[in-house]
Formats: sequence, C-alpha cells, structure tokens
Amino acid sequence: MTQITIIGAGSVMFTRQITSALFSYPALNGIDLVLMDIDPEVLKRSYQLIRKMAEQANIRVRLSMTTNRRQALSGADFVINAIQVGGLEPWRLDMQIPAKYGVIQEVGDTMGPGGIFRALRHIPPMLAILRDMEEACPEALFINYANPLAPLTWAAKDYSTIQSIGLCYGVRYTTAQLAGYLGEGDWVDHPSTPERWQRLMYQDVPSHIDYEFAGINHMTWITKMTANGKDLQPQIRDMVNDPKVYAADGVRCEVLKFFGLWCTENHWHCSDYLPYFRKNEEMINHFLPQRWNLLALEEKVHAAGEAEIDAQLAGVQKFVIEPNMLNAPKLINATVSGERIRINGNVPNRQAEGLLIDNLPENCVVEVPIWVDSKGLHPQQMGRLPMQCASLIKTNTVVQELIVEAALTNDLDAARYALALDPVTATVCTLEQIDAMFKEMFAAQRQWLPQFAKM
Repeated sequence: MTQITIIGAGSVMFTRQITSALFSYPALNGIDLVLMDIDPEVLKRSYQLIRKMAEQANIRVRLSMTTNRRQALSGADFVINAIQVGGLEPWRLDMQIPAKYGVIQEVGDTMGPGGIFRALRHIPPMLAILRDMEEACPEALFINYANPLAPLTWAAKDYSTIQSIGLCYGVRYTTAQLAGYLGEGDWVDHPSTPERWQRLMYQDVPSHIDYEFAGINHMTWITKMTANGKDLQPQIRDMVNDPKVYAADGVRCEVLKFFGLWCTENHWHCSDYLPYFRKNEEMINHFLPQRWNLLALEEKVHAAGEAEIDAQLAGVQKFVIEPNMLNAPKLINATVSGERIRINGNVPNRQAEGLLIDNLPENCVVEVPIWVDSKGLHPQQMGRLPMQCASLIKTNTVVQELIVEAALTNDLDAARYALALDPVTATVCTLEQIDAMFKEMFAAQRQWLPQFAKM
C-alpha cells in the first residue's frame, strides 16, 4: 500500500487540492494517507474534510492524522512538505518593514527581504523533517511545496541524502495563459478574485501545444512552443505589439522585447526578481497599473475557501475530484501506475549524466522538464540557455546560495549579504539602509527564528 504523508496538512485548502487530484487516479485507490500538523484543531478540520471527500468519491483510503511528525513519516513512500511557519503574521512583516525603506514587493515569498526571511523561517523545520526521514523512511521521495522553493530545495540537497524535488504550478499555469494570449486556448485571467484563484487550479496547457522550458523557479524561460507542430516563437515575439496582451502583462512583454524569451512567472510576480520595474511607486504603477494586494487577496481566498469547506462538511456542496495544476499527484500516480508523464520540477543542476542547464552554476537548483515513470524521476538535459537569460538567473542564484549558507550554518552575515545582493533591494537602497532594514526585520521576527536565539 502506497503511503503519502502531508506535513503541514492543517493548510486545509492546499490539502483539499492535493487530495482531490490524488483521488482522481484509479491507481491510487487504496492509498494510506497520513495528515500531520503541529496544530491539532486545523488538523482535525482537514481530516474531517478528506474523510468526507473519500466517502463522496467512493474512494478506499486508510486515512489517519497525527501531530507526531516521526509517527507520520514512518513507512512513507512520498512526503509532501506544505509548512508555513507563523502563518500570515510574519509574511505581513516581510512586506511592511521593507516598504518603509522603499522596497515594495509584490509577493515577497522567493527573493527580496521577504524571500530571505521566509527561507530563514522555513529551512530549519524542513531539515528536521529530512533528519526524521533518514531514519523513518529513507527511500521516500521528499516533495517540497513551501516557498522560497529553490533555496529550500537547494538546502535539502546539500543537507540530506533523501531524494527531493521542488514542485510549483507556475510553468503550467502561465504557459496555459500564454496559449490563451496566442489564441491557442482559453484565456487564463490573473487570479485577482477568490473565484478566479480557484478556477486557475483547473486550467491546463491545451493538448495540441508542445513546449519546452528551462531556468530556475520563478524565472523559467519558454525555449520552444509549437501548436500542432507549428513554431509559435515568432507569434510570441509579436505579442509585445498587442495592446490587450501588453495591458495585461506589461512586465513580461518588456522582458520579452529586450531579452528575447517569454518568462513563465506571471508579470506581477516576475517584477519581484528583476531590477527594472520597482525603483519607485510611480514606476511600479506604470508597469503594474492593475496592482492588487496579495496578502489581502490571500485573506479573501482563505475566507471564501473556508466558507466553501463549511458547505462541503455540511454536505450541501460537492467536492471536485479531478486532476488540477498541482504536479505532485501526477508524479505519484506515474510512479505507482507506471504511466510515463512529464512535469515541471526543481532538482539539482548537477546530475549523474551531467548538467541539466550547461551555463548555470552546477550547485544550484534548476527547473526543467522531468519525465516520471515507475523507475522514478528522469530530468531532461536542456543544453544552454541564451546567455542573457542565464545571466539574469545568476543574479538570483547568487542570492539563493547565500540564503542556503545562512540557513545551514546559522550565519546571519550571509543572510545580510544576500539582502545586499538582491536585485530589487540593491536598486533602491544604500548599504546603510539595507543594514538597518535587515536588523529591523530580524528583531521583529526573532520568535520564528529560534536557531539564532543566542544572537
């Protein structure tokens, strides 16, 4: 019996999305699903919801819940990491404190001050999971969904012998969106309301579209795209002249126009990783005229999701049982069933066969196509990226490398250097301001950074 353990399963909406897709695959009927969280109340709600979902879908599942991580990991074949240390409270600090220094982040979960401090909060508990896995389930695959995804996956590979992969739906979602822009699929709108947020989870790239991509998480590039064999790259390059596309996606159109490839990270998020669009409020409003507060949206999505879950628990609303944007269920089904599928995944650039992307650092984590079957993961070697795109990526990997060093060695100076080298932060702040911002953020978040208790 295949055992899947979800760590952080009290995140009820994520757990529902993962499980609804897992239950859609016949090969996974009869799985052992273990839900683990440190908060027993939210864990109980997730357990009740998944039990009711299984009943509706007539799915055989051995479902259990526990607050004991070691117990949850014992015998696992797949471990899904979905932790969010401190919930929304430290995320607010990640956004609010840097804004005082002129660093206005759109999301703040991967790069910038927010990404750095989120990594410092999330890497230590992730390492504790990996330590337990080495004894409780050494052959299991560790699937990380927690952000910042690339530094966490990088830290996992440097710290532990456990096989790990980082998964994100950004490549699939934004490629489906790109197909819509080109008239090759349904228009996929930005998730600016809870309803659209839920809708995007069930979009996918049209079946007649073939595409390849290479890069790092949140800065991956479309290197090939065809429709029924016809090359779409000329049409992609022409999109910058389409007023409708530019109005919806100005940041990526500017990046495409200058650097030559389409970035798979949506344009408001993409602007968090590049120094060209966030120098001041006026510039931000120019490139992102339809801005919205992600934290406020997150709260709206959470409230709408909780209301929907209440209705499902009461039996007045049915569950959706079908595949969605999340790649973990596809990966698990392929491994168990033997079906061969392709996903986008984040793995070490250095593999036994050589580098996956030749002109990126060999120690970094890259996002590439990965074939999955009963024999496991088979990352695809992608050769060289155009040098200008690889160079943009390197402005992010140098920051990620310092984040990982800071987290693995408890070296606060390494984290401070990472902040000084962050492209957006360095664009608007002096070194003196960066130092002051770092100290203020550390002081405000000490309760979530116990590894630095003596500092």
